[in-house]
Amino acid sequence: MGLSYTLQDILASYRPFTLEKAEAVKLMQRIDTKYLVTADDALRLLADVRDDYHVLEIALHRTGIYTSTYYDTNDRKMFYAHVTGRFPRYKVRERHYSQNGLKFMEIKKKNNKGRTSKQRVVISKDSNKAKEWIPKKAPFHTDELTPALTNSFERITLINNEQTERVTLDFNLQFRTPTGDVTPVYDRIAIVELKQNKTAASPLKKYLRSKGIRPNGVSKYCMGILLTGVETSFKQYKPKYSKFIKIYNEQFS
Repeated sequence: MGLSYTLQDILASYRPFTLEKAEAVKLMQRIDTKYLVTADDALRLLADVRDDYHVLEIALHRTGIYTSTYYDTNDRKMFYAHVTGRFPRYKVRERHYSQNGLKFMEIKKKNNKGRTSKQRVVISKDSNKAKEWIPKKAPFHTDELTPALTNSFERITLINNEQTERVTLDFNLQFRTPTGDVTPVYDRIAIVELKQNKTAASPLKKYLRSKGIRPNGVSKYCMGILLTGVETSFKQYKPKYSKFIKIYNEQFS
């Protein structure tokens, strides 16, 4: 059933939050909680929690297109660390932000306490500087890493009224392999991620719990590797993959 309101209608009703103010809520050390929902559920969520959050606005835009290229070893050590639940585990990616035109090399590390740390460096014309930075922050030499997957999506970022948490909602995901194989645009699914300094009460958590939506821990990198058929061995990750496919396919029934 279609909704009576659009994404732009909902976002227009939010109070804006500037990028400068958002810098104070970067949460580069945090606990992440992820949810996999239908695009319609994500719209309803946005409409229902608007009193508790502001929306990030950059250059009058409240949505942004993000493009990420993930790097991994030839035997996909980072992918397999994730799908088999090993810690610590890393992601190394190059990310471009359309709203401000910036490009970063980013490294994410997750430890066995469930905490994620994120570090990044701006990529300038001197790309060698970013390559030299990687082995200082992760146990990988730059020459053993090659592009493994590129994804793109539209993102909305919310910041709660108390400025203690960020929420991102990613729509219209698409994945591409280095050889050019590309998936459809998954426009009927969304990934919602809550970022907090520590586990705490949250209007988002309360809302999703009331709708019977539980955390899913989905990784866009791992999901893209599986959806493009680059890897097919996923065992422990199968429930997340299966739920993604189920949610997407149910929208056509």
